[in-house]
Amino acid sequence: MNGSDIIKIFNGIVNEPENFEVLFNIHAALSFSENLPRLVEATNNIVPSGSKFHVRDTAFSNIVQSPDRAIKFVQSADYLQLKSDLDARVNQVRDQILVAGFIENVNIRGRVIEYLIAGEDEDLRRKLIDALVRGTGEIPRFRTSNDLGDYTRIFDQVETATDVKTKIMILNSNPKAYNIDKLLEFLSKDKTVFMFYFIGIEPNKIVNRVLISMFQIELLKSTIVLKHWAGRNSRGVTQFQGSVLNRLILTPDNEIDRMVCKHFLRELIAL
Repeated sequence: MNGSDIIKIFNGIVNEPENFEVLFNIHAALSFSENLPRLVEATNNIVPSGSKFHVRDTAFSNIVQSPDRAIKFVQSADYLQLKSDLDARVNQVRDQILVAGFIENVNIRGRVIEYLIAGEDEDLRRKLIDALVRGTGEIPRFRTSNDLGDYTRIFDQVETATDVKTKIMILNSNPKAYNIDKLLEFLSKDKTVFMFYFIGIEPNKIVNRVLISMFQIELLKSTIVLKHWAGRNSRGVTQFQGSVLNRLILTPDNEIDRMVCKHFLRELIAL
């Protein structure tokens, strides 16, 4: 090993000691299962699994028009209804979210909170709540769906998928965003809108709950594309810079730049 295969610059960040914390935060958000395809492909005689989403003519048109759908949605009564719905779900399990918010393992923490808010198995939700109330740390084992979003709601004119994300405001972390192929497949349908519901948490306090489009201009510019960690049959996954999430949680807005969004989507399709 002579070090020649070590990446010198990643996403514009030079691999030097002063940037190690930033680079580590990018690594930390990736679970073992997300690294597995790349590790498997690096092993001799093992064929990669999965496949890229093939973007054909109609799909391409729907994808590049998705920022227009998002702009219309965030200005609609349906947006307010979706926000109200998610806020009510948070209010029902507020105390348990505050306890779960400081589970040390970032992947378990996110899965537990997402399920408390959007999980469909009521028996499992009760078990999670009981475990958090008892404070034993014995969280029951469970599997979450591997869908693009945690919560789906269909309105008359639009189909929404919303991913629930927790941001610990005092921690410097880069939360995972989405699987690129799953995003493109979802947006290839003509009425779809993809949103994020960010919950900002401090000790004993929920700072704010905000419903933000994936195309919000600051959020989009903070998106880190992790193609390097993907298998050959995948476009990869994305992350958000945590400092941008802190700002949006404290002062939310849904400003969207159509042209920047469409350029970004074309770059994802080309991966």
